[in-house]
Amino acid sequence: MLLNSDDYKSARMNRDSRESRLIEFTFSYLPPFDWRSMLAFLNYRSIPGVEHITENSYSRTIRHDGTEGDFRVDFEDGTNQVRAYINYSNTRRLSSVIDRIRSIFDLHIDSSLIDRHLARDKLLQPMVKQFPGLRVPGCWDGFELAVRAILGQQVSVKSASTLVARIADRYGKAYKSAIPELTHVFPSAATLAEGNLSQMGIINQRMAAIQSVARLIDEGHLRIDSTSNAETFMQLICEIKGIGEWTAHYIAMRGLNNPDAFPYSDLILRRAASQGDKSNTLTGRQLLARGIPWQPWRSYAVILLWRYYQHTQQILGSQIRS
Repeated sequence: MLLNSDDYKSARMNRDSRESRLIEFTFSYLPPFDWRSMLAFLNYRSIPGVEHITENSYSRTIRHDGTEGDFRVDFEDGTNQVRAYINYSNTRRLSSVIDRIRSIFDLHIDSSLIDRHLARDKLLQPMVKQFPGLRVPGCWDGFELAVRAILGQQVSVKSASTLVARIADRYGKAYKSAIPELTHVFPSAATLAEGNLSQMGIINQRMAAIQSVARLIDEGHLRIDSTSNAETFMQLICEIKGIGEWTAHYIAMRGLNNPDAFPYSDLILRRAASQGDKSNTLTGRQLLARGIPWQPWRSYAVILLWRYYQHTQQILGSQIRS
């Protein structure tokens, strides 16, 4: 999406900052927006050294059109705006950077419209009422997301974060930021296509899958962004050994900004849709059929069901501790 003249009016150079070329930009959005859940989701899956999340901000390093930089986005209650501080010297590509930031936080959508659609479903209605304004977290870079998703297959989120941090540390470019937690720029597809991922605790099949994706991107055969056709993407990426439908749907949901991606085989989704009845958990195919009325917003139903399940587990944990 291209910026119009009104968008550019809110972007200005902060000449009082010690950081060179720090640009402030204010994003407006249509409420509701549960930004705390958004930050919690991103924090749980963050890459140390590349991303840094606090209770009300998200920061990360970036590389765009060969230029490196970083940004921080601040959130606050009582407003329908978020403010970004962008440290990026190639001002000719600033509009593209701003669009990517907007996409990470799904700021362009009307969440009330999506909530109303999902609330028509008897299963989702109480969840929407409890958790209004959930949005689908996007990503800065589709390749980075794909690496993270591949490493996250059949391991804990914490283990996947450890592995992807090792890749960033070994092959990412060292970066000096005013935000001390940001230390590296994630490696490009070209770098990892030729890199040696052995002795990093990554199993062979996942190493091969990562490098297959890297080569496809580097050679121009695969794009992981909002310009990609979802059906073509799914077909191509599922041909890679070691990448199944769950991973493909997850990448499509966050990397392609596909509002209707649906990783229906996900165990947590199936449990949440079964409302915690582990003795009668829906199968993947049953959930796929159950989710037909949620179209064309199944990605948002996914985030809602995950959030609901997380909440129920927190309640269960507090009951056990008490």
